[in-house]
Amino acid sequence: MFRTTSFALVALLTTGAASAQQPLPAPSTSGRDIVVTGTPLKDLRNALARCLEQHCPPDKDIDATLAVAEAQFVAGQYRDARATMLKSIDRNRRFAKTYPEPVSDLYRAHSRVAAHLGEDGAYFGSALDVVSTLKAGFADDDWRVLGAKLELGDAYFKTGRFEDAVGLYRTVARRAHELHLGRAEGMALLSIANAYVAASRVRNDGYYAAALKACDAVRAATDPAIAPFGAAATVLKAKLAVRTGEPGAVDRLVATYRTLAKGATKPVLLYAPTIDRPMLAYLEFPDGEAMKGGEPNFADQWVDIGFNIAPDGTVDEAEVLRQSPHYSGKWAQPVMTAIRGRRYAPNATGPGTSRVERYTYTATWEFETGSRIRTRRPVPKIEVLDLTSDAALPSS
Repeated sequence: MFRTTSFALVALLTTGAASAQQPLPAPSTSGRDIVVTGTPLKDLRNALARCLEQHCPPDKDIDATLAVAEAQFVAGQYRDARATMLKSIDRNRRFAKTYPEPVSDLYRAHSRVAAHLGEDGAYFGSALDVVSTLKAGFADDDWRVLGAKLELGDAYFKTGRFEDAVGLYRTVARRAHELHLGRAEGMALLSIANAYVAASRVRNDGYYAAALKACDAVRAATDPAIAPFGAAATVLKAKLAVRTGEPGAVDRLVATYRTLAKGATKPVLLYAPTIDRPMLAYLEFPDGEAMKGGEPNFADQWVDIGFNIAPDGTVDEAEVLRQSPHYSGKWAQPVMTAIRGRRYAPNATGPGTSRVERYTYTATWEFETGSRIRTRRPVPKIEVLDLTSDAALPSS
């Protein structure tokens, strides 16, 4: 869940390295029996304690730390997970030069948890730390450093700095091209296209033409290493037609790209409806501002949603498997609606694929003007993390 490859960045090509724990299935409210496996959290804590007592090397410390933090996160103990990682960061940050990849993994994991807590400053700061850590151990032109810069671009994009994000993507694309690093160049070009596609809302808005141009730029690249990214850009371009409401666009998209499921290690998402924002942002005005007062509860607000992807690429059996003890409101309902409307590349060779995703209802922390008092921004957001292949429900 937390330990990823350097290029785990954008839709269709996002991958994650498996951790030592087993997949989450969890108790379902529907009455279906689901077997839960995983290492008890207390055992993971004991393993970390033994590691520290034996003065284990930094990479072993970090592995044990992330095992505990992952279990805490899946159990909904977000602040405990963050505290576990911050302690390890204090112990291991000085080893960036000799253990750059494990230390960068630690910062990356901290960044993800911080986002679910609404700690945007910590989220962005740790993305910066990933870059600086890898630069301490590798040359500036190393593919791992370039990949980390793309992750930093994602952090720019996610925190509302669109131009900074695209500028950084372009810088990486140019440098990767000069170094003949086709995979890094392809990822950077696709990141540009993905950013413009995500920013475009309706046909012929300010980003639509730029999105088409960016997709075509990926597809036009002649380096064979960029070819897989060109295929992903073709799908992105097709998604624009879906988003702009062309009749039958979703069905044409699925029919055209049904072969994408062949050989894929995980389901390929072709279309996902946007989550109904008015249901999530209470009293939100068209300009994005929201009326203060009657503030919703953001503490301990998460759900694990399980669903099955049928062989034809449609979603069925979507349901809340688990929810936080203090779950309140109806914010998960539009999430469920959006999941049920997804279309994946059809895979007629299998009976279907089960997935589990964690959704967290949160809002960014900020300081009130002229004050040191922190409050939540009055515009909620949803953070999501795929728990399917690498998370477990730990026992306490």
